[in-house]
Amino acid sequence: MTGANREWRTLEVPIRPGTGTPKRCPWGHELAVGGVRQGWSQDYRAPEWLCEACHALTGVGGVWAVIDTAVERQVMETGVDEYGLRLVVLPPPVSAGIGVIQLRLGHTVFGEVRLSLCPVDRRAILVHVEVEEKHRRRGAGRALVSAARERGARFDWSMLPIGRDPVAVAFWARVGAVGPASPHPCTHQVEAKVVPAEARWMKWW
Repeated sequence: MTGANREWRTLEVPIRPGTGTPKRCPWGHELAVGGVRQGWSQDYRAPEWLCEACHALTGVGGVWAVIDTAVERQVMETGVDEYGLRLVVLPPPVSAGIGVIQLRLGHTVFGEVRLSLCPVDRRAILVHVEVEEKHRRRGAGRALVSAARERGARFDWSMLPIGRDPVAVAFWARVGAVGPASPHPCTHQVEAKVVPAEARWMKWW
């Protein structure tokens, strides 16, 4: 069990957000029935799990890593090194502006989520999630959304419209929307130009 492919910097082993012992594998098997083994990913620096039911069916696969997305586990740029997956926080340039959380291994960025948090009005807006195509369907987007939720715990969430792109629709159908897909910015987020005017008023047309 290794985790990331160090030569190509890809998410060789898929990830899921969480802590502790999972109840199901990402492929749907109940682990209390199918069996599970725990290991450690040296590349990700995170717990790694093997679903014995998956492995028995194919002889390969059934391995994933669990990433703790809690705020306490998120780091600033100065906390990044070449070892382990990191959720890296890039603060917004202005209060209630758009900040970024990146999923990184060293200098390799697998994806990022853009969000706005207003600490005064407790409004949170998820602006965008982006994962490079070659890293998709490995859990990066799910982990980023979980990290955003953790950072905006007890905030009133909304998000920009999902649109009709089939990839985006399929992603949110799997992960679940963080709030209404019609943003509700507070005055501070309006001043910070978090939401385009056409998106703010889309619900009225």
